[in-house]
Amino acid sequence: MRRPPRPARPPALRVLALAAALVVAGCGGGGDDDPASVRGGDVFLATAQGLDDEQLAGQSVIVGFRQHGATIPPALRDAIAAGRVGGVILFGENGRTVAPVRALARRLQAIERPGRLQAVRLLVMSDQEGGLVRRIEDAPPARSAAEQARAGAATVRAAGRGSARALCRAGVNVNLAPVADRAGGFIAGQDRAYAADAARAGALAAAFARGARDGGIAATAKHFPGLGSATTNTDEARSVVDRPLAALRAEDEAAFAPAIRDGVPLVMLANAIYPALDRTPAVLSRRVVEGELRGRLGFRGVTISDDLQAGAFRATTDRGSLAVAAAAAGVDLLLYGQDADEGSTAVDALADALAAGRLDRARQQRAVARILRLRTALTRGACGAAAG
Repeated sequence: MRRPPRPARPPALRVLALAAALVVAGCGGGGDDDPASVRGGDVFLATAQGLDDEQLAGQSVIVGFRQHGATIPPALRDAIAAGRVGGVILFGENGRTVAPVRALARRLQAIERPGRLQAVRLLVMSDQEGGLVRRIEDAPPARSAAEQARAGAATVRAAGRGSARALCRAGVNVNLAPVADRAGGFIAGQDRAYAADAARAGALAAAFARGARDGGIAATAKHFPGLGSATTNTDEARSVVDRPLAALRAEDEAAFAPAIRDGVPLVMLANAIYPALDRTPAVLSRRVVEGELRGRLGFRGVTISDDLQAGAFRATTDRGSLAVAAAAAGVDLLLYGQDADEGSTAVDALADALAAGRLDRARQQRAVARILRLRTALTRGACGAAAG
């Protein structure tokens, strides 16, 4: 999983320890234009500029490993130690209750990383939406999003807060929830959305995200620009959402606006195709990421892909080019949920693209700076301090 290192770029002028002192505890969604980012942005950017190509690529990669127990695969351990992985995603196979997940998370965080990266904790993610999608079985919420919605906004926020506190105890610092998609299609069939009405779906997704912030972890609004009209699950196959642009903006995208205004730290891009916006999947579309999400809606936080090993990309043979396309579109974090080997392929492809000038180095450095800012906030926050 690791190849010989490239020559290191010049060291950063400051280390992340200084950045930590400048970041306000908490997990707001600010970015380059946010006041806290302005105060500390030079430090994060300087740190990103001091990483070699493989580390600059690796800090954008999140990997999964589907095995039981607290043992970490040697190849993954080596990749983390080399700075070729920025975080992990955990599933039920890694532990179904808080105690074993916490043991695994502690071992992951204990892996010594290159100097500039040791000051911040790895991102440890899981999907804890409630109902059908609930990786840790003794952690809330037990009820699905649809069931939470029937009880009202206060209940939804309490669900976000309760799940965050349990995930914090488990060593998980990012919840890949809430679903901000309006209810429809396969998402509604799984009870994973709060409401069919965009305004209500958005308000309740924002309430869950606020609860997560109350509990000390980062929430993720997903799956932009919205899967409410998708009849095919992108985890299983290619999906096309053929809606007029006006409807996409007024309904699907609008459901993400409340969480974005409220500072949700991460937004996940969908793997579906939206012909009104682009002929390529949203996660590979600069028009969707930079034009709609960042431009129209003003999101300044961290963008993350849906699983790039999902069924939507089953026919894609050049996996490295897929990673480069997602990064070039403006996706900060690339998620590989099935195994870590493809994450390694992605790192190699990204590093090669950076060296060859096929991937904009300054853009990648800004992406990693946003990621490091988020990780610093999580490290310095109450949950990070409690996790040791």
